[in-house]
Amino acid sequence: MNKDVKLNKYLRLFSLSWKINKLYEKKFRSILAELQLTQSEADVLLFLYNNKLLDTAKDIAEYRALSKSLISKSVDSLLTRGYLSSEIDPNDKRSIRLKIEPAAIPIVKKLKSIQKSSTEIISRDITLEETKVLVRILNKVHRNIADELEE
Repeated sequence: MNKDVKLNKYLRLFSLSWKINKLYEKKFRSILAELQLTQSEADVLLFLYNNKLLDTAKDIAEYRALSKSLISKSVDSLLTRGYLSSEIDPNDKRSIRLKIEPAAIPIVKKLKSIQKSSTEIISRDITLEETKVLVRILNKVHRNIADELEE
């Protein structure tokens, strides 16, 4: 019998998550060294670039599952380097909106290219129909986890 069939389905899910993270780290390693960025700084830039309407540290923490302290440190570094700017939301004085500055755009484009190539590796040989099914399943998994964490 094939070893893959014997592998517990839950172990496979956790192993998959770990392997995706390892692939992502491997793909980004050299570009991060070249750009003198940490992975969390790159994650912040990519999140803001990919999600124009989600532009606060709270949004990043919620959707990227990064600690608030790590995000704060990364945002402070990116602000200091001139890669981000911030402004107080006029509708909610407690909320600070983050914006990618023009100086960071060439950097973000390099990061985006690495992100795209990682996604292409992960999705290789997966049909459009399979992708649709996978997205539906992952949305359910996400909702289940979010519901449980809110309790």
